[in-house]
Amino acid sequence: MNIPELKPQSDAKLIDEMAKGYQAAQVLYTAIDYNIFTLLEKPKTAKEVSDEIGTDFEITNKFLDALAALKLISEGDGKYSNTALARTFLVKGSPFYQGNLINVYAMAYDAWSKLPQALKEGGTSQKQKPDEKKNVFDKTFILSMAEANVRGPLHRIVKKIENIPEFKKAKKLLDLGGGHGLHAISFAQINPDLEAIVFDLPPVVEVTKEFISQYGMEERVKVMAGDFDKDDFGNGYDVIFVSHSIFYHTKETIHEPLEKIYEALNEGGILISNHWLLDDGKGSSTLALWELWLSVLGYPHHVYTTKEFVDLLKEKKFSDTQIFDITTPEDPSAIVIAKKGENKK
Repeated sequence: MNIPELKPQSDAKLIDEMAKGYQAAQVLYTAIDYNIFTLLEKPKTAKEVSDEIGTDFEITNKFLDALAALKLISEGDGKYSNTALARTFLVKGSPFYQGNLINVYAMAYDAWSKLPQALKEGGTSQKQKPDEKKNVFDKTFILSMAEANVRGPLHRIVKKIENIPEFKKAKKLLDLGGGHGLHAISFAQINPDLEAIVFDLPPVVEVTKEFISQYGMEERVKVMAGDFDKDDFGNGYDVIFVSHSIFYHTKETIHEPLEKIYEALNEGGILISNHWLLDDGKGSSTLALWELWLSVLGYPHHVYTTKEFVDLLKEKKFSDTQIFDITTPEDPSAIVIAKKGENKK
């Protein structure tokens, strides 16, 4: 075989990016940990940065050069400053700050390192018995989910829902498993006659209250503490909104929460579901990796095809199903709206 004539028919760039992806990620994680981008709201030299955060000058200088090569900061006249991308998403105080979300990604690295073990032995949390809901739904996690929403998904949801007739005339809405409450707050802002209630675990709704206060919506957005798998979440709702929560049930256990939702709605009321859905097997890498990660952790979770979920809703007596695709590469979501009452189609 003549080595000079030996050439692969495919480019290894994608494999190379995957194999080395942890390097750029670790640079970003460390920059968030040291608040580098907030520090660089005013341009600084490497020596000034090193002195302020108490780190080795030589490594700090190369660290800043790496951030510049990644186009998160820029260098000029011996000083480093943020790019527009960093100013928008990585500086504390920005309405689009992503620091908590990035910290959650960083904390997930340990779970990913257990993938070889999980392949042989199954998900890790099946062997440990922590208070899973307490551990998962801490403040950092809630803040990270809020950050993930304000960068795009929340606005796509609101745009699709604001002109739905049942929503426009709704007086009472439940945001079930609503976490940060930004959906409920947004819905109340676009429907001035709406009273919204965010139902979630007791530690979570304490964080929800902070968001409600931040947006001055205390009069029209309330919280209710409980576990929707165990506790009553009321009735008489015109709309029940559920986002990325009921799919944490297996195929066997999802029936009960759907039945509770149906019973809690007024006749003619609607369920609005925002979840990741497979388009008949055409799943994104985002979705596939998320499913794998949850399985490594040992959490029950199932992503339905659109048809599977619509059929399940019909089985639970919902009717007049509407589907709105709001998919992006980072967020393969679909909004499914279904009515309580007789099918009019």
